[in-house]
Parts: sequence; C-alpha cells; structure tokens
Amino acid sequence: MQRNFRLIFNGLLFIVIFIEILLLIFGILGYILFQKPAFLQYFRYDLLVSFLVTIHFVFRLIQEKNKSQYIVRNWILIFAIIPLVYLGFLITPNNYYIITILYLLRLYALYRYLLKIRDIIKFGRKTKLDYATFILLATLIFGSLAFYLVESPVNPQASSFDNSIFFMIVTMSTVGYGNIVPYTGIGKIIAVIGIVVGLGYTGWVTAAIASSLVEELRKKSKERITKTEDTLSNIVDKLDNIEKELEELKKR
Repeated sequence: MQRNFRLIFNGLLFIVIFIEILLLIFGILGYILFQKPAFLQYFRYDLLVSFLVTIHFVFRLIQEKNKSQYIVRNWILIFAIIPLVYLGFLITPNNYYIITILYLLRLYALYRYLLKIRDIIKFGRKTKLDYATFILLATLIFGSLAFYLVESPVNPQASSFDNSIFFMIVTMSTVGYGNIVPYTGIGKIIAVIGIVVGLGYTGWVTAAIASSLVEELRKKSKERITKTEDTLSNIVDKLDNIEKELEELKKR
C-alpha cells in the first residue's frame, strides 16, 4: 500500500514538474520573441509545484543518514523548492531580464529534481519512453516556434506566440478545434508532423503501460509457481523421510 502511494505521488510530481518545465521554456522563448506569454500570468501554479517538491524533498531527507551532506551535495535542488517564478512576479513584475534569469535557474533546478524521481525515470528508460517524450517535447517546442515564425506574418490567427503554442497542443492531441488553421504550406507540414508525433506518442505510452502490467503479472505468476514448486519439493522430501522411517521399522 505504501509503495503504491509513493508511486502515485511520484507520478503526480513528475507530471506537474514536467508541465512547469514546459511553461518555463515557452516563457523564455516568449521573452526572446519580445512577447509576454499570457498563460504565464497563472504563476500561482509555481506555488503548487514548490509545495509538492517540498513534501518529496523532506521525505527524502528524512530517509538520508547524513542529512547535511545530502543538502550540500544537492544544493541546487533548493531552487526547486523556492517558487522563483512567483517571487519574480511579486518583486519585479516588469523586469523581464531578472525574470528570465529566474526562469533559467528554476528550469535547471526542476530538471535536476526531475532526475531524482528514480522510479519514474527507471520506467521511462526501461520502456524507451524517455526518447519518445524527448521527441514529443522537441516537436511541441520547435513546432510552436516555427509555426509562429512562418504563420504570424500572414495569418491573423497566429499573431501571438500563445496562439501558436495552443495550435500545436490542440494539433498534437488530435482534438482539432479548427479555430486556428495554417495558411502556408510549411505551416500545414508542421501540423502534419505534430499529428503524427502526437498519435505515435499516445500509442507508445499505451504499449509501455501494457507491457509493464504484463511483466508485473508474469513476475507474480513466476513467484507463485516458485512457491508451489518449493511446497511440492518439501512435501516430496517429507514423504521420502516417512518412507525411510517405515522401511527401518519393517527391518526392526
């Protein structure tokens, strides 16, 4: 029960950190393009991530024998606990240079913390889901950037970087609202690539989860077979001993 709760919490933590990393990357790209992404106004999400990371960090710290050495060795993770995005908006909401530096620091700290969630990372490497996630992430980021650069001069629907991000997310999830459509040929090619990658990633995740469940069932089945064989072996040994004792009694 405790192990299942830990896996669920680690999975939730991995997802929320992954989402914030995406938001930070898009925020940095937005400032590079001299835009302030509207979705980053929801900076209170940073507080939620910091809260969950703090719980996980304290739990890990309790398990460590040498706590001070663990903190010194992983000092960068402190910046994953501190809600830098929230503090940046409170202190200097209009200083984009400072906010960008805080974004980069927060991004690196959260990435390092993401690698500390070993059971999820281990599952990703085992099922090659880490490569698929990297392809998905690269397609989403570079696809949004390329779609904005190509479509914004001629497409009023893609006049902002936010709209381009929204278009790529909707396209890769194959929802297709249709409120933003590509005008250029390159934009259409980007949309097609997004659809293919999104469908491929969904299939990969489904196959990875199914494979993991089947493997878990096989392990349990092998354990049961091993226990049954051990029990039968003990019964056979006892029967052999009884048979020997009976033979000795007959001889007497």
